[in-house]
This record gives sequence, C-alpha cells and structure tokens, in this order.
Amino acid sequence: MTDYDIYLNTFLCLIDMIVIMELRERIYGRIARLRVICITLSATLVALMMVLPGSYGNTYFILPVSMILLPFYPKNLKKKLLFEVCLFSSVFAYMMTLNDITNMTPRFSEWVITYIAIFHAGLWALLFIVLRLCRNIDTDLPLSLWSIFLLIPVCIFASSVALIPILNSSHLSRPESDILHLVVQATLLFINLALLEFLQKFTGYFRKEKEQSLLRQQLQYQEIHYQHLIRSSEQIEKIRHDMKNHLQTLSILYAGNRTEELQEYLRQTYELLGHSEQVISTGNPSFDAVLNIKLAEMEKTDISCSPALSIPRGLDLPFSDTVTILGNLLDNAVNSCAAGSSVTLSVTWQQGTLFLHMENPCTDEKRPPYGIGMKNVEETVKKYSGALSTEVKDGNYITNVILYSVGIKQP
Repeated sequence: MTDYDIYLNTFLCLIDMIVIMELRERIYGRIARLRVICITLSATLVALMMVLPGSYGNTYFILPVSMILLPFYPKNLKKKLLFEVCLFSSVFAYMMTLNDITNMTPRFSEWVITYIAIFHAGLWALLFIVLRLCRNIDTDLPLSLWSIFLLIPVCIFASSVALIPILNSSHLSRPESDILHLVVQATLLFINLALLEFLQKFTGYFRKEKEQSLLRQQLQYQEIHYQHLIRSSEQIEKIRHDMKNHLQTLSILYAGNRTEELQEYLRQTYELLGHSEQVISTGNPSFDAVLNIKLAEMEKTDISCSPALSIPRGLDLPFSDTVTILGNLLDNAVNSCAAGSSVTLSVTWQQGTLFLHMENPCTDEKRPPYGIGMKNVEETVKKYSGALSTEVKDGNYITNVILYSVGIKQP
C-alpha cells in the first residue's frame, strides 16, 4: 500500500464510523450525553487502528472496535445484543463473500485502491439495508422468543467461521473451494438479512396482536360496565311501573303509624329512583343507557350537553358498538373540556346511514391522545365501512363519524 492508499483508507474508515454511529442512533436512540466525547473517541479509535501495524487489515475490525461506544446509547440491552449480533454476523459474511470474489478476480496495478473503495462502498450499502430492515423492530418479546432470534445469527456466524478450516482441510481444489465458500457465505449473508426482515414483520404482528388484545379487553370491560348499569336502570324501571304497589305499602305504613318503617321505606325508594333518572329516551335501550350515564358524568363535572337526536326506534346498532363509539367519544370530550364548557352532540339517521357530529372546546395543547379508546372507535367504524375524522379548529375539537348500513330491527 502507498501512503495515498493509507490516507484514503483512513478517511473511508472515518466515514464507516460515522455511518455506524448514525445507524445505531436511529435504532437505539440519539446519544444525548457526552456526545462530544463520543465523537472524539470514535476518531481516536480510527486513528489508532491506522497507526498500529497492519493498518490495512485493521480495516476489517471497524465494527467490533466501534462497539466500545455502545454504552453511550440509550439503555436497551435486549435490543442492543440482538441487533449487534445480527449486524456482526452480516458484516462478517459480507467480508467473506467479497474476499472470495476478489480471490477469483485478476489483479491489476490499481488493485489495492480499487478493493478498498469496493469494500467500503459495499459496507455502506449493507449498513443502509440493515437500517431499513431494523428501523421498526421491537424487541419487547418474551425471553424464550428473543433467545431463539438471538441464537439464529449466533449459529450463522459460527457456521461462517467453521467453514474456513473445513474447506481448507478438504480435498477440493482452490477454485472449487473458493466457489463453494462464496456460495455458502453469500447464502448465510442472505439468511441474516432475511432474518432481520422476518423479525421486523414478526415483531410488528406481535405488537399489533398485543394492541388488539388490549382493545378487546377494554371493550369487554366497558360492555360489562354498561350492561350492569342497564340492568340497574331496568330494575328502577320496574319499580316505577310498580309504583302503585309502593304507594299502597306507604299508605298502610302511614295508617298503622309505623313511622320508622315508613321513613326507611321512603329512603330506599328515593335512593333507587334518585340515582337513575333518565334524561334521554329514544327507544334504543343501549343508546339511551350510554347517553344518560355520560350526561350524568358531565353534569358532575359542570359540563353541559344537550344532544340533538334524530334516530328511529329499534336502531340495528349492537350494544358493544354503541358503547365503543359513543362512550369513547364522550369520554374524549369530557377529558379535553374544562369545567363550565359545553359539548355539542348531534346524531342523525337517514336511509341506513348514521351521522354523528361532536364539538367541544379544546386547544392543541389539551388535545386528547389517540389512545386505546380511539383505536377501538376506529376499528368499530371500519366494520361499517364508515369514516372517522378528528381535528382541532377555531378552539374546538371536532369529531365526525359516518356509519353505513345501519338498519332498523323488525318488530
């Protein structure tokens, strides 16, 4: 190597280090503390590698040497361990593949500088591919699954290393050995990259399944809660229908001068009736239950709402869907409103299409997060091929929902 080759290789190794640092920052998170020290240490490590004997061969150790910087990145031991093993195994397989190709390529006068350029360009391309594959990988997996994914690149790396002495001790000729080694190493490199692609998709499905499980669990709790409240409401309705008997009982107690029993009976009846007075009655039990419960909650927090409802009796909207859409949207309104605010709610049904419009005072700072409740609403709206839109405009949080194919139950 000439001095020019050494200087060029040093410059390219610095770029390698910068690319590797950027790759890790995008996967682990940005280095927040001691950033200047980290950059200085990176440059020092590259300089030492070039000053020490065998500077050309030291180029291959840029990745393992850069692992000294791992403590500077945000803590995520499982992700770091899995990613670093996959990356190291992939880079090693790449170097072996490139080495086999160059062994079978004729030499020429500018061979060294050409090889250096190819090696670094190929490394950058590989790091870019790895970044694309690893950007959305989530390592929040059960330990057993995480261990299996970690074991695969470990076995691939062990196979890459073991292949060298095996082929050297074989009776194959040098060209045959090089070709076989090239095919196997290229295959192992492909498996490494395929593993990262599979891991990305698997963890995406795993994360989505966990989210769906939480959505279903919350919906189940909501439904149980509202079913209980509806049963309580039905019990009070029965008391109202049976008021004649209650009045007769009161008359008997009064006539018998049984004052204490009369007072206790009046107290119990008042409690049953006082806490369950219905405000909304559209002829749709689930719809009425959700609205009355939420309106009562709003009244306690000094939030007013006078719904404008134009829906027929017997609306064919399942109880669980009513709870999910109406309950969560009203919860959002309450959470983003201040005391003394007013919520506008209109629900209209026209020829099988249900329109829901809601507005409440809100600022961008107080805009409620798009959490599990709203994701539940989104999933339910999709069942009806409908549309959900939310926006903050002129100081109001505006929600519009359209549900198609909402019919009326036949009596």
